[in-house]
Amino acid sequence: RRGGGSLKVLSNEPLIRRRSRRAQIANLAGLLVLGAGLVISLIKPEWAIYTLGLLVIGVIASQYGIVQAFRYARKPRPDEELASALKGLDDRFRLYNFVMPADHVLLTPRGLYTVVLKSVDGKVVCEGKTCKQERKFSLGRLLRLFSPESLGNPLREAQWEAEALTKWLAEKAPEATTGVEGAVVFLSPKVDLEARNPDALTVRAKALKDALRKTEKPALGAEEHRRLVRLFDETAAAQAK
Repeated sequence: RRGGGSLKVLSNEPLIRRRSRRAQIANLAGLLVLGAGLVISLIKPEWAIYTLGLLVIGVIASQYGIVQAFRYARKPRPDEELASALKGLDDRFRLYNFVMPADHVLLTPRGLYTVVLKSVDGKVVCEGKTCKQERKFSLGRLLRLFSPESLGNPLREAQWEAEALTKWLAEKAPEATTGVEGAVVFLSPKVDLEARNPDALTVRAKALKDALRKTEKPALGAEEHRRLVRLFDETAAAQAK
């Protein structure tokens, strides 16, 4: 059937708020510790070893806060950017953020995906099981060293998350027959993505809708789709309390 409504998005808002507050606290604590280290270095130069320790702790706390704020406090958040990229799809498509073992789970009429989000820019080549950024030196590459987002190995992350969700489904809905696939979505409009037959769906955000619509995977049965919607919605509702 054709969907009658619009894309449904369910997010674990209590978790997002907690992690956003944690990011703010970590940033503040990091600044305070760095400030204390600076003051001590000026007043008691002979305490250099303690000053160094404070500086290390302050930098670690600040970096943790920056990374967490990038994911949970900035506007729009990465999950909100993903929802925006999916805008226009009907109510058979459902996005669940921080509800299940995978951070972002997308249920479609033709399958179930765990979605790994990346906000890096520049040249990225994804082939087989790995993604790599350009190696040429540039000012942009130098600045990326200070970015809260790193490329890592998103295809491997997608595989791990798909395996985690598969295990969770086996426990919660052993009758479900739907396979779980990983997907990697690059959010930045400045990314130059080259996908050379990667092991998982790998696209820029603006191409995600077309990729989902054009997939040749067989459609899920209506009952299977309803069963997954019910399970996922109940899980999201329980976490919202």
